Amino acid sequence: MLTASICTIGDEILIGQIVDTNSSLIAKELNKCGIKVNKMISIQDDESEIVSSLEECSHINDILIVTGGLGPTKDDMTKRSLAHLCRCDKYRYDASQASIIDELCSRRGIALSQLNRDQALVPECCRVLPNRMGTAPGMVFTLPAKGEKKVLLFSLPGVPYEMEHLLPSVIDTIKEEFVCENIYHRTLLTYGIPESLLASKIESWEDSLPKEVKLAYLPSPQSGVKLRISIYGGDISSSTLIAEEEVNKLKPLLGSALYGENEETLESVIGDYLLKNRKKISVAESCTSGKLSSLLTSIPGSSAYFTGGVVAYDNNIKMNILGVKEETLEKYGAVSCECVKEMAEGIKSLMNTDYAIATSGIAGPSGGTDTKPVGTICIAIAGPDFIETYVKVFNGDRIRNVQRFSAEALNLLRLKLDIQAI
Repeated sequence: MLTASICTIGDEILIGQIVDTNSSLIAKELNKCGIKVNKMISIQDDESEIVSSLEECSHINDILIVTGGLGPTKDDMTKRSLAHLCRCDKYRYDASQASIIDELCSRRGIALSQLNRDQALVPECCRVLPNRMGTAPGMVFTLPAKGEKKVLLFSLPGVPYEMEHLLPSVIDTIKEEFVCENIYHRTLLTYGIPESLLASKIESWEDSLPKEVKLAYLPSPQSGVKLRISIYGGDISSSTLIAEEEVNKLKPLLGSALYGENEETLESVIGDYLLKNRKKISVAESCTSGKLSSLLTSIPGSSAYFTGGVVAYDNNIKMNILGVKEETLEKYGAVSCECVKEMAEGIKSLMNTDYAIATSGIAGPSGGTDTKPVGTICIAIAGPDFIETYVKVFNGDRIRNVQRFSAEALNLLRLKLDIQAI
């Protein structure tokens, strides 16, 4: 099976100044065409480090994909390092990229400097992938042969939208140069069951899996625990049949914890239900600060079922817009089942929707008490003929708590609507 390493170059990644999103996207695309990624590394802006790291990766891989370090300034040294790695000391101007650079500078009203012009200067031994989204071209190198093994190295810009623009050309080139094997993945999505309990629940099933079937547990505070079934190298049709047989055994064990498969999310399965049943939903949020609204509206077409929401952080908003009674707040507090019940009733009436969710809690890091510690969330779910409230306590920092609060609210609605992937 073909293997690859993904290498990001730049001190800004190593000091945490920017988050590397490129590697994740590249890995997904490689996996789709049957290439196993066995290493991801970040390399500092140092020529000797770049050369030695890439040389090491080339010993164990068929494909290297490098992003970053292709800018016009002196700290961008990827191009020079790759020329060194390939023992190529001659450069040429690539006419196609030079034309793009000239056009981009003209369109932006920028004078064409020598630094801009030199972006089209590439090692003579590479093949250019023209970059129409920026000034730095993509480059393809064939590394010096080690025995009969051929190693392709792709150098791409670090700017995410430029990298993404060139990625299809990378995949096309790989398919032209190599025969790719199949990788089959199927992912089941669960929520509301801890990873350890889930592992115990399906232990007998997992122990009896065929040897070619691999299982991975992928926990997330926002999406629950994903179970990924993988089969490497087999025929896709036979892999599909094997996976289907195992999934049919697994589903009854998961019960109501199972909410979807593959790329689905809590918000997407809820959206599908509301769309199919022509129902509408609204939300009243305090501690989730608009996160619920953001999740529900992240789905294309959500305007068909999401009417709107109110972020009622201040108690005056809870009272004056949502109709929460002053005595409720005085007697029970904002973080209470009584408060979220009235919030849900208020937003449902105000927006004239079939369903409503309300949240109020303590995300932290301060504000907790002995009876209501940081991580406490009160949730109300209202429907045509019901309203139910829940209290949960989670452990995490502010960002993690808001994620958990929002996911928990969506999952409680899912369970109330009896949405299951069975």
